[in-house]
Amino acid sequence: MKFSVRLVLFCLFYLVVGVAGYAQTNNFTLTGKLVLHTNEVFPYKLVLKETNGVVSGYSITYDDPNDTKTTVTGTLDRRTKKLTFKESGIVYSHMVHTTAYMCLLSAELGYGFKNGERVLTGDITSTEVDNTACTGGVLVFSKKEEIQHLFDYHDDFDTVISMKKKQVAPVAETEPEVIPTKKAIVEEQITEGIEKTFDWYSDSVVISVWDGGNIDGDRITLLYNKVPLLTNYYLVKEKKELHMHLTRNAEDTVTIIALNEGSDPPNTANLLFTDGQKQYSVLAYNTKGRRAVIKLRRVKR
Repeated sequence: MKFSVRLVLFCLFYLVVGVAGYAQTNNFTLTGKLVLHTNEVFPYKLVLKETNGVVSGYSITYDDPNDTKTTVTGTLDRRTKKLTFKESGIVYSHMVHTTAYMCLLSAELGYGFKNGERVLTGDITSTEVDNTACTGGVLVFSKKEEIQHLFDYHDDFDTVISMKKKQVAPVAETEPEVIPTKKAIVEEQITEGIEKTFDWYSDSVVISVWDGGNIDGDRITLLYNKVPLLTNYYLVKEKKELHMHLTRNAEDTVTIIALNEGSDPPNTANLLFTDGQKQYSVLAYNTKGRRAVIKLRRVKR
């Protein structure tokens, strides 16, 4: 009798240790599209491996040869059918023409119905290293076989101690609409052809200008009502502060001219406009020779 009890305890111990130490790696590919707030649409692909709910791999944005590859890390929750990930580093990036300001992105994707179609989708957030916001958008994956493969259980046994094969419950076709994640608060972004006008209440303006991303040698010329305030100025991490009085004109104009694109295109300049106690944050981005314009519209009090 003692022998039988010991044998049972030994078997239970073996099963617990075996199940706890079991870790299977699964490979997945998701192909879909990235829809930006600039109304541009680009192909987007995730190539992932998953172990115990932790995912890693890479993403591909755009089409070859104008593609960008980044490393990816995140988590997969099959119970709630959610995939959360972020791009953590650039492997390579080829030139692509876009009016958007692109950075490494993060996303929380949910699975459900949208416009009568079962999709995996969610909003993206995208920031520079100093939390400067970049162009936002939405990721959408709609290939059923890829999504099904992602959320199917691939372990040979249940997570509880059992000698039975795992039974996969069928996916119900009555899941609720995907609830989108909160949108990131995106600062104003301007480029040639996209201007911004601010109502201005005080008699003066303070402009701070710097490079909030990679310090890659971007140079600009900054004009105030066509008069140069900065000429051939190298953007650095430290803020350059400029103080001006507003004119009697109905509008005053600030123009940022991109003189180059540094080693990490495009040319990007961060600006902070101060109107008394109120401030406006702006990101100006352009290719070489292009210009971005901000207008300060005087408000009578």
